[in-house]
Amino acid sequence: MTNGKSVFRRVIDAMISGREMQARRYIARYAREHEPMNRELTKR
Repeated sequence: MTNGKSVFRRVIDAMISGREMQARRYIARYAREHEPMNRELTKR
């Protein structure tokens, strides 16, 4: 192997990075959907 990582370690790294990207998308969507509600409460 050129990079010295085992196949299993590369699979685990790929799974973790995929979950990280999915979590970032969920957080961004939550912020977009709930931002207007938070702004209305602070304008009182």
